[in-house]
Parts: sequence; structure tokens; C-alpha cells
Amino acid sequence: MYSTHMNHPRIISASPPNPKISLPLSQHSPPPAPSNIFADTLVSLRRCVENQDLKTGSSLHAQLLKSGLHTDVFIANSVLNMYSKCDRIDNARNLFDTMPHTTIVSWTTMMSAYHRSSHLDEAMLLFSRMVEHLNPNEFTLAVLLRACALRGDVNLIEAVHSHAIRSGLLSDSFLRNCLIDAYAKVGMLTTAEKLLLRLCGRDVVSWTCVVSGCIRSGDAERGIALFCRMQEDGVVPNDIAMVTVLQACSEISKYGIMQWIHGLVLKGNWWTSGIVLNSLIEMYSTNGYFNETMRVFRCFCFGGEGLHPSPETMANLLHGCGRLKLGKEIHGYWIKHGFLPCTVAENSLMNMYAAHGFVDSSLLIFRTMAKRDIVSWNTIMKCFVKNAQAVDALRLLHEIHGEGLRESVSPDFVTLLTSLEACSELARIREGWVLHGYSMKTGILCDIFVQNALIDMYAKSGRLDLAECVFEEMHQRDVGSWNSMITAYGVNGDGASAVKVFKELEREGSKKPNAITFTNALSACAHAGLVEEGFAIFHSMEKQCGVSRSMEHYACMVDLLGRAGRVNEAMAFIEKMPMQPGSDIWGALLSACVVVGNVAVAERAGEELAALEPGSSIWRIALANAYAAAGKWEKVAELRGAGRLRKEGGWSSVNVEGSEFDFFAGDTRHPERAMIYDVVECLKFHMRDDGVSDLILLA
Repeated sequence: MYSTHMNHPRIISASPPNPKISLPLSQHSPPPAPSNIFADTLVSLRRCVENQDLKTGSSLHAQLLKSGLHTDVFIANSVLNMYSKCDRIDNARNLFDTMPHTTIVSWTTMMSAYHRSSHLDEAMLLFSRMVEHLNPNEFTLAVLLRACALRGDVNLIEAVHSHAIRSGLLSDSFLRNCLIDAYAKVGMLTTAEKLLLRLCGRDVVSWTCVVSGCIRSGDAERGIALFCRMQEDGVVPNDIAMVTVLQACSEISKYGIMQWIHGLVLKGNWWTSGIVLNSLIEMYSTNGYFNETMRVFRCFCFGGEGLHPSPETMANLLHGCGRLKLGKEIHGYWIKHGFLPCTVAENSLMNMYAAHGFVDSSLLIFRTMAKRDIVSWNTIMKCFVKNAQAVDALRLLHEIHGEGLRESVSPDFVTLLTSLEACSELARIREGWVLHGYSMKTGILCDIFVQNALIDMYAKSGRLDLAECVFEEMHQRDVGSWNSMITAYGVNGDGASAVKVFKELEREGSKKPNAITFTNALSACAHAGLVEEGFAIFHSMEKQCGVSRSMEHYACMVDLLGRAGRVNEAMAFIEKMPMQPGSDIWGALLSACVVVGNVAVAERAGEELAALEPGSSIWRIALANAYAAAGKWEKVAELRGAGRLRKEGGWSSVNVEGSEFDFFAGDTRHPERAMIYDVVECLKFHMRDDGVSDLILLA
């Protein structure tokens, strides 16, 4: 925060009664322009704003500079507004700094430009400069309140409130509503509600601001209660109020409340409102009520003339559709009734097919889209990553710089996260470096999620040192950052450092470990053989940190004991569990039995898995391996014959200068197999020199 913002009341009260910046034109100003030229220019600039036509607006500005009309304060303010609304903040500021005459409108327009572009410090600094010359009006204070709300600056909101009372501006309904909205947005719901109920002329906007604030604060029931009180007050809800209360009903997720608001929509004849029907569909689809969603959607299609579902509504139809068959029916319905092509709907179709594993269908939609945005690219990339096709995801990343640029598409925050996830899966350090550099260049690196993804990528690529650097340089960390670092040490076999980071998180106190933190820490202990440390962490979950133990945590403990060769202790641990053991528990125990050769316990685990997952072949293969390790070949033949088991060979891949090479265990058909096995033996030799045990080399 700038130093001028430190003493809030002084900033607000610093305005002298008479502004130093004069409003009339100076003696050296050009003669007034003919009224028709003046009016036409203002109309043209207004159209540029409406159409977001920066090119025409810039041309008009150039003509005004040549004619000298740019010195007229009304013309200059209109040009300033055009640049502001077209998101050209630099052009707007350059014009503002060179204006020979500025009014309260000039300052307010420039502040509003900074607010819209999230340059909140600059907006507040500009306000502190303005009050040295001019008294703020209700519109200036409204912009300042919006900026304060975004920053969560309660003190300055209260200072603006006091100034509005002293200056008599609080009688303006627009400013009153902005003040209520600001209090609601910073979570001061009681203050916002008191201010609302004190007002004589409270309108639907006032009520909606408080209801919306309740939803943002996670108190949707309070928001619905206020909505009902608004109706008792005789205030008729508008479209925005209905959309807001529909969002509150969706948050509560109770079918009865959804039916109540649905009935209110019917009673109030809101079927003619597209945005209300959009919100009604979103409410039902988000909560999984697909039949109700389709019923409302049909009202869209056949309910009234000129009523069309928005692209977001069409996407919401698929959001609530959990079955592939229904998804295909919606797809066919859209094609039949001419809803496609539609970029948003096609993006949701790609996501739906990918969720069911139909990657080819998603790719076909992507390749045949008439228009693609960055969400389209992100969706298909995430589809590849989630379906174990990370190589194809990175290939698409390269396409964005070619085909994507022709479509005016640039990688964004989601693109970067998806690409880093792909790099993590493939251990692609080179692409990871490029993405790290891109995040620094674009400023995305400031995001905590990106930094966490970088830690994960470097760790899984074997560069623990770089993961540590990213972690140490973070200005702010969330619990995910600590989880990523614990995982980083765990996947690299440094369980002691993982435990150290876990204890540091506990000591720091600003962030509390969550269930994922304990899973990562226990897994790190299991892979490093730190049994005592693992038990200490496990026992601290509920007693010290208040985190409930899940099946996953118990599975980690069984894995911890099993990897340490303490299979009988693992069996005893399972028998004392307060919940019924799942397949993860018995699977971890069976894997441990294969390593240590404990056939008796392996058979018990196999029996339990046969009951839990009768159709799975994974546990049968593991049990057959346990029999094979004990030399019980008859049992192996019996098990494999009964289940017709065929164990798929293990494989690995390596990337050399952009080319991907896959290697299968026991492969005798590769044309360069002799050289491959020579390299493998050489690697084993060096690994033994570095102290890697033969057990790991044989695994």
C-alpha cells in the first residue's frame, strides 16, 4: 500500500472547499467547436465504447489532436472513457497526464479504469492526489468503495462512510447502495444489514447487495431469509435479485428449497427472463437433478418467442449429466435443433466425453470446431493428461504457438498448470524450464497454484534442488505448498527431510496440516522405512491436529509396516482398525507379502480381495507372484488357469531430443535390444556403486 493510504480519515477529509483545478477553459484555449461536430464526436466515441472498437476510437483521437479539439474538457473526458472501457489503461493514463484541464469526471474516469484493471493501489493513490484539488462526488466515492471492497480495506470503507455523512452525499441512493455492497463484500454483513434497515428509501438493489454478500460469506440461509423479508417490505425482485437467490438455493442444496424458488419463478412469471432460467438450470444441474434440468431447458426452447438459452446454460446441461448415454442424447438434441456450433457448449461436450474415457471423441470435436478459445485448448489438454496421454497434451501446447496464435489464443493460467502436470508425469525437465520462464515473463509465477505445480514438476523430474528453490522463494504459502514439498522429498526417497518439513509446518502454525498432508508424510515414511516416525505422525492426527483418519491413512500405515517386512504386525494393525478394511488396505498387505514371501498372510489378503473385487485380475496376479516366490508352482498354475491371467509386461519411456522411446521388460524383438540391455547393465553397475540395494535393482 502506498504511504498516502496509511491515514484513511485524513485522505477523505483533505478536500478544500474550492478546487485548485479550474473547470472553464483558459484564455489560450481554441475557439468552441461547432455544436454539430462536437455532438457527432461524442456520439462516435460512445459507439466505440459500446462496440469495443479501439481502432476507430484511436483514429478519432488522432483527428481530434490534429484539429485541436482534444483540449476541450468534455471531448477529452470522452476519449479518456473510451480508452478506459476498451481496457487500454496505458493510453488512458498518458492522455490523463497530458490533459490541460481536468474535472472531477476526469479523475473519476481514471480511477475507474484502474479499478476495472485491478490496479487498486494506483486507484487509491490517484484519489489521494485528487482530494488535494477537488471535492469527491458520489461517483468518485462509489469507485473508491469498489476498490476498497476488492482490497478488503474495512478502515477506508468506514472513512468513506463518515465522509459521505458529513458531506450530505449519503442521501444519494446510488452511493448508499455502493456502501452497503462494500460492507457486504468485506464480510461485515451485520453492518450492511443495519445500514440497509435504517434507510427509508431502500430498493431492490440495496437488498440484493446484502443477499449477495451473505452468499459470498457462506451464509446462504441468511441470504434467503433477507430475500423473503425484502418481499414482505413490498419490494418486487428484479432479474438480478432472482438470480442471486437462485444461487443461494443452489448453495444450500436442499430439494425442498429448490422447489420453493422454482414455484416462485412460476408464480412471478419469470419464464420470460433468460438469465433467470439460466440460473434455474444451473441450480438443478449443479446439484445433480438432471430431470428437472431438462424440464426447464425445454421451457427455454418452447416457452416463448425470442427466448434462447445462453451458451453457459447449454454447458450446464452436461454438468449435471453423469451418464454417457444421456450426454450423447443431449449432443444429438443440440445438433438436431441447431444449437451447434457453439464454443462453450462444444467445450463442455469435450469435457463430458473425456470424463468417460472417450478421448478420440473429444479430439474429434476439438478438431472440427468452427471457433476455438483458450478454454477449448485447455479442455482437450486436460483430457489427454487425465487419460494418461501427457505426450499429446504437450504436443498441443506447441500447437498453441502456431495454430493457436492465428486464432488469437494465448496460453493462460490453466494452460500452464495443465502443461506442468504433463511435464510432471513425463519428467520433462526441459519443457518445465520453458514453462517456468514463461510464468516469470507473464507474471503468472506469482500464483501459489503455479508455484506448487513447479515444485511437483521439478521433484518428479529428479531436480529436488530446484523444487527447494521454488519453495524457499515463495512469498506466501498455502497448505498445498507444504504438501507439495513433503511429496517432493517423499518421491525422491528422502523421508527424513519430508518429516522435517512436516514438523516445520506444525511449528509455523499459520497453516494447519490437512488430510492430504498426513497422507503425503506417511507415504514418505513408508518409502524411506521410517516406521517410528510414521507412527508418531499417525498418532498426532486426531489428538493434536484434529484431522480424522480415513481409509487412505490406514492403507499408508499398512504399507509402512509391510515395506519394513513387518507383515504380521500389519495384519494385527488391520484387525484393530475401527472401520471395515477396503481393497486398498488388503492390496497393500498383499504387495508386502510378495516381497517377504509370507504365503499365509497373502492368502488371507487374497480371500478378502476376492470378496471385495471379484472381477479384478490385479490381486490374482499379486497372489500368484507370492506363490511363485515360495515355489508353490501348482498354486500358481491353478490361480492363473482359473482366472485366465495374463500379466502385462512393465514398460518405461525416455525422451531424447524431442523423440519418445518406449521400452518393455523382457523385450526380444527390438532391433537395438543388445545395445539397450548393455546400457541397462551399465546403469545397474553405477547404481550399485552409489549404494542402491540389489532388492531395488531386481524390483
